[in-house]
Amino acid sequence: MMSNNRNDYHSATEWLSALRHDKAWLCQQRQLQQSSSDNLKGHLDAAKRRIGDGLLFEYWEIYHQVESAVNEVWDITDLTLAKLKIQTIGVLSMEWLEQHGGQDKEVPERLKTEEAEELMEDLVDAGMLTEDWQPEGLSGPERALVAKAVCDRLKVNEVWQLFGQLWGEKPETLRAYYNKAMEQKKSLKFQDRLKNILD
Repeated sequence: MMSNNRNDYHSATEWLSALRHDKAWLCQQRQLQQSSSDNLKGHLDAAKRRIGDGLLFEYWEIYHQVESAVNEVWDITDLTLAKLKIQTIGVLSMEWLEQHGGQDKEVPERLKTEEAEELMEDLVDAGMLTEDWQPEGLSGPERALVAKAVCDRLKVNEVWQLFGQLWGEKPETLRAYYNKAMEQKKSLKFQDRLKNILD
């Protein structure tokens, strides 16, 4: 259970990272992953209802980046963390729907080998992926690091094309996330965790 006290978090980024691993968002993400394209509008309407017409939605429209939008409203004391949590789950849902389109993704043949299945099982046990290779509670840079680590071990060169297709993301978007990860110090800790999981 996440704290509703801002003083328990050093920054909006830390709070958002906690939310991405919180049960409420993971339950919502699971519903999105299990949905079909027929349910897309219903999920989109629900996301917009959660966000409302406040500043968070306005900043989402400007940035189309969850972290940037949350950073903008973080210091508004009238906005309780309980309310911000609900709104941010709405924004995370919109981000997910934009990236995945609410459609089931076919697992590529290269990820159906015995070695790939073993890597997937390790990542599922770590809570990073679902059993159909969909990311669970990962930020954009973290998704890119997982994709690169898996492809490195499977000796697959087309990292961004492979996982872009699987996750419904543009290859250049995943590549940009990877470049961003390489610039962030916090990525080193995640990379060490990945290495321990996959080795």
